[in-house]
Amino acid sequence: MKKIYIGKENATYQQILALKNNRGKRNQLGLFFVEGVQNIKEAIAYGWDIDAFIFSSDKELSDWAKSILSLADKNYILSQQLMNNLSSKDIKSEILALVKKNVQSAIIDNENPVYILLDRPSKKGNMGTIIRSCDALNVSQIFYSGHSIDIYDCEVITASMGSFFKVPITFIDSSNTFNEIIDNIKTNHSELQIIATSLQATCRLQDCDFTKPTLLLIGNETVGLSKFYNDIANQAVKIPMKKGIDSLNVACATTACLYEIQRQRDFF
Repeated sequence: MKKIYIGKENATYQQILALKNNRGKRNQLGLFFVEGVQNIKEAIAYGWDIDAFIFSSDKELSDWAKSILSLADKNYILSQQLMNNLSSKDIKSEILALVKKNVQSAIIDNENPVYILLDRPSKKGNMGTIIRSCDALNVSQIFYSGHSIDIYDCEVITASMGSFFKVPITFIDSSNTFNEIIDNIKTNHSELQIIATSLQATCRLQDCDFTKPTLLLIGNETVGLSKFYNDIANQAVKIPMKKGIDSLNVACATTACLYEIQRQRDFF
């Protein structure tokens, strides 16, 4: 295990900072920045490759932090000031990580799957919260498409509270890719239904039968689902709300939909 000491804002430090803040650098190096004990624990538990741990030479590490140092290819040892500058938490983290990207391309299958597709997600916190809800509510796989936020952004990772490393997430780069995925799923689940969420739908969420294999379509926070996804859906549903309220935050709405799906399946 290689140890690299950094006492000032040199090129190596600037690269670490760029991995935290710059999508292009993450794409270039195939690495992303992770903060938070739960996130690091889940990354390790689910077999993600750790490129480096980052910590300060000025503070004694906890026994847990010491126990994981050998799992990384290298360790960056910083001054406390540089460490504080990297950490986004009010109570500064004792250890940070750089993790290697793990691109999920295979379709995950199980007996009665629930899949979710996010069309052009644009809010980092919402994306992280949705990933966490998908983990809690038994979603087999998350798909996302279009011009969207970077799922490897540290704000997404932090908001997911470790669930990012547990739920397979796949980018769909075209309508052809989407159609291929649907064909793949239908090979084992011919009864797969594609359900869109829409404020204009006439069918209430609870009146839709979710006991069969389902792909739930969730639109962009501002403009909703694209015409392509609206047209391909078998049915559209809406969450009934009291008069005067016409929409929910997309993460809240997604969680409500997933809860109803699992309620109908007696998951709880």
